[in-house]
Amino acid sequence: MDLIPVSKLTKLTKLTSASPKKISMAFHRPVPKYFSNEEIQRILSEELRGHHYKQFFFCLFLWNTGVRVSEALSVRLEDIDLMGKVLRVSTLKREGHTRAIPLQNGFLGELALWINQKQLKRGDRLFLFNRKTAYNHVHQACTVAGIQDERCHPHTFRHSFAVNCILHGVPVTVLREWLGHRDITKTLIYTQILAHDSRVFMEQVRF
Repeated sequence: MDLIPVSKLTKLTKLTSASPKKISMAFHRPVPKYFSNEEIQRILSEELRGHHYKQFFFCLFLWNTGVRVSEALSVRLEDIDLMGKVLRVSTLKREGHTRAIPLQNGFLGELALWINQKQLKRGDRLFLFNRKTAYNHVHQACTVAGIQDERCHPHTFRHSFAVNCILHGVPVTVLREWLGHRDITKTLIYTQILAHDSRVFMEQVRF
């Protein structure tokens, strides 16, 4: 078992207010399975967008928000602020807690297209299907992309969202709020990817 440097442990303890023991335990739990950015691009292909738009948009929604599948299926049009570029989600695992997830411009355009196609009104749900159909949409989209393993599940997009945010420098305390974690040590697990996938740093180097 690798030891966490004392300086890093002290910094995380101050940043997160979590105990050193909890932080240490988080760093020795396995990193959840996720899709690489290259795999995400294969899943969200123009082919899928053109022939199976419902599957495409659902996967795109999960990738851009990091919400749990149950949360995604509960989203209503009134939860989306297109002008403010934010999605408000009721955190199902934290009763009475609502979190705000910022939305990027590219995704907002696709979101507006979906809303217009479905002619959604304020109280309408964004997705009119159940968990089983949601799983099937993701599984089929992954199959088209040549991905056929245990990761073909909606929750993998949540892990992928978290990993992507960490790799792009989002502070763990901010990511915690976006993911709706009560315990920040659950968010800290994703920071291990900085060591496992250090290619992101090399790609920024110019020779």
